[in-house]
Amino acid sequence: KNGVVAVNALVQALDAFKTIYESFVGNTSSVGLSGDTLISTNAGRLVTVSVITAVAGGKIYDSATVVGATDANAIYTIPNAVGATTVNFPFFNGLVIRPASGSVVSISYSEG
Repeated sequence: KNGVVAVNALVQALDAFKTIYESFVGNTSSVGLSGDTLISTNAGRLVTVSVITAVAGGKIYDSATVVGATDANAIYTIPNAVGATTVNFPFFNGLVIRPASGSVVSISYSEG
């Protein structure tokens, strides 16, 4: 009986660790974004930004609507360089991405 209790406790601990781990590595992706896009209306964490086609001027916002995405709630400026960047930054209201015209971006993020 003690062995079963110990195994159950271990499983519960691993489940909790998995949830925390996924929040920092991103468990959801949005790929090939080239226009204003509402990604999430929940709180979460922006984990990585991958620039596929670089054009200066894009931003990512902590906003629950595309219309509400303004410089006041910008959380990340998309680099004008091809490549992947670890951001690891929380958002609280939602996530909106607004790549510059001609830019293509992919992101990974977690909610919750």
